[in-house]
Amino acid sequence: MNRAFFSGLLLLAALSSPAFAARDPFWPIGYEPPKPESEVEEVAVAPAPVVKAPEPLPAKPQPPPVKPVSEADWNEARKALTISGFVQSVRPDTGETRTQVMINRKTFSAGDTLSVTNRNIHFVWRLDTVAERDLKLAPVKATRISAKPSEALK
Repeated sequence: MNRAFFSGLLLLAALSSPAFAARDPFWPIGYEPPKPESEVEEVAVAPAPVVKAPEPLPAKPQPPPVKPVSEADWNEARKALTISGFVQSVRPDTGETRTQVMINRKTFSAGDTLSVTNRNIHFVWRLDTVAERDLKLAPVKATRISAKPSEALK
């Protein structure tokens, strides 16, 4: 018991010594940490630099105004319509007579819409009447098709 008492006493003395308390067990043998500096250095505070507001970006150039579609454009587009013929049919069960017209290789009847693109303008008409080889078209709208930037350079 004497021996256990002395080893415990040695352990207690080692743990309470200031050298053991200041030493990290993971430091290499012989390493001593740097001594803390007692002097406080004065740091000169430089004034904050003045930051200028960013320059506003130049305004984007406005695209050229869109030229309105004229009556001459409508007439020219109307000339691009090729009427191949009229078809009249009667439904046997109801006796209803139906008249259709073939325009640009497509069949239309009254109330349908017809669209054609001519000279970068998209035209839309409504077929008002299709009767006895009489075709009446009512203009609905015309929209200019803007060229893509890559196509404008060609």
